[in-house]
Amino acid sequence: MKLNNLQVLRAIAAYLVLLAHIEDVEKKYGEARILGTWTNAGDWGVDLFFVLSGFVMVMVSRDTMGSVTDAGKFLWSRATRIYPIWWLCLTALIAIWFVRPEIVYGGGQQEINFFKDFLLIPKTESPLLETGWTLVHEMYFYVIFALLLLMPVGERGRLPLIAVWGVIAISVGLILHPTRSEEPLLTLITHPMTLEFIAGAFCAVLWKTTRGALGVPALITGCVYLLIGMSCYVDGFLFRGQNPPLTLDWARVLFFLPSAALLTYGAASIELRQGWKAEGLSVSLGDWSYSLYLTHMLSANGLGLIWGKVAMPGLVDNVFGLIGITVGCTIIASLSYKLFEQPILKRAKLAGARLFPKRAVAA
Repeated sequence: MKLNNLQVLRAIAAYLVLLAHIEDVEKKYGEARILGTWTNAGDWGVDLFFVLSGFVMVMVSRDTMGSVTDAGKFLWSRATRIYPIWWLCLTALIAIWFVRPEIVYGGGQQEINFFKDFLLIPKTESPLLETGWTLVHEMYFYVIFALLLLMPVGERGRLPLIAVWGVIAISVGLILHPTRSEEPLLTLITHPMTLEFIAGAFCAVLWKTTRGALGVPALITGCVYLLIGMSCYVDGFLFRGQNPPLTLDWARVLFFLPSAALLTYGAASIELRQGWKAEGLSVSLGDWSYSLYLTHMLSANGLGLIWGKVAMPGLVDNVFGLIGITVGCTIIASLSYKLFEQPILKRAKLAGARLFPKRAVAA
């Protein structure tokens, strides 16, 4: 079941991440500056992606009781969704890194491990393609959810298990305080942003249970909390200084999780309850969002290099330059989706149908 409004949220998330990263492009290649630290608010796009992932995972498994077949089918669909275009973009970036490592964002990191990067295995630093750190979290969540699908408990029985998983993971993290530089796997397992996947899962069950009855209030409350959360996050008063009351990871969960959950539930609800359904380009942008998320680091920097050769002093030039880079990134993402991602997904779906055939229903 595809919800158009959630695709719009995906588009918003992807463009917010682009906004956060395009500020670095302007800093490197522009003659003047329009963007500043306020673009850090674009980090919310990642948190929204995580909540949406939790929501979708519950939705795609809502009719499953739980079995080895269900778990295998789920993992296949998620792996074929994540890996192919990731491999394409990472390979392209590695080729550039070998020639010009200085122009690769994160190209100077100490731990270069292509094997771990290709498989999205946690390590002490992010993958060479920086946005891949979020995919490491995604794959971890998918593996845990697939393990839950092995248990024949159905949707209602699965939800308490998700909650228990979250409580144990977060509790261990608060007790041990692992650091990625020393214990990357344990840091991943106990990361507070796991709560965002779990919140998305609970939103999906609430959406189904209430049939979207609270959609409008959720949207209004979510927008208010989002403005407050972004302001607090950009200001950074809770995670700066020598002894901050919160780490950056906990601060972003506090500031961003509630609004992401409320807006996800609200957007899905108004489509179900009121029939307020997005159409057209906004939905297409959501379809292209994963391609945009992975390709924009390459395309924005490439277009920035071109812009830097012709950039002129003054803010007007920056306006046209940044708009041009954004449009260019969008075009590249659409081509990536149509020429690569979509055909691969269709073939993977056909292969999955052969690998995991539907079980016959007894007469």
